[in-house]
Amino acid sequence: MKTALAAVIFVLFSAGSGFQAQAQRQLQAQPQANQPEQAAPPATDLNSILLQIQHATSSANVSIGKLRIEKWKTDAGQRQQLQQVADSLQKNIANAVPGMVNDVQASRGGVVASFKLYHDLNIVYEFLSSLADAAGAMGKREEYEPLAADAAALDTARQNLSVYIEQAAGKLESANRQPNGTVPMQARQLQPVPGKKVVVIDEDQPPQKRAKPTKKKSSTPPAAGSSQSSVSPH
Repeated sequence: MKTALAAVIFVLFSAGSGFQAQAQRQLQAQPQANQPEQAAPPATDLNSILLQIQHATSSANVSIGKLRIEKWKTDAGQRQQLQQVADSLQKNIANAVPGMVNDVQASRGGVVASFKLYHDLNIVYEFLSSLADAAGAMGKREEYEPLAADAAALDTARQNLSVYIEQAAGKLESANRQPNGTVPMQARQLQPVPGKKVVVIDEDQPPQKRAKPTKKKSSTPPAAGSSQSSVSPH
């Protein structure tokens, strides 16, 4: 799939601007009734967003299957490259997208799984939109209109998923912050308790040796009679 998607980058850059310009001219010439329907309002929760993604990708898969690229008004080499884009999109929609949706559901809306799905949807949308422009420029109107509507619906779904990821990441960030006015656990343990002495021990300083107390020599009183003369009186 990666090889096919890489090969079609040439198509997108070389002819993409021409597809878009010609498709826009055709849209302006068409009646308003034939315009693609407006995107649905933003989804309110992840389950609704996943339903939008599943509906948009499933509809796009059907619309791609109805394309008759071999009859489009271009050379054989470009038709082959566009067919590779269509085949790669169908493989991604049928295999990659459902697995990623299941991962999001299994993780209960985990940010990592949701972002992987969002990243894949960005790729699918870009190529689906370019393929719709090519259908408008080279194919028939009944090929272009459903595909353009599918691309618009997928764009709305991926934007809703982007908003969800941003909100979920913000909640995680807030949960990891220390609430204002609270005391960290380490500082809380050092708070003095009334009536008790607090001894703070600096673990970085080596313990100091205690000096041994020196005992003062007490002067002994003189023995009785030592002050009297030893010479007897005459």
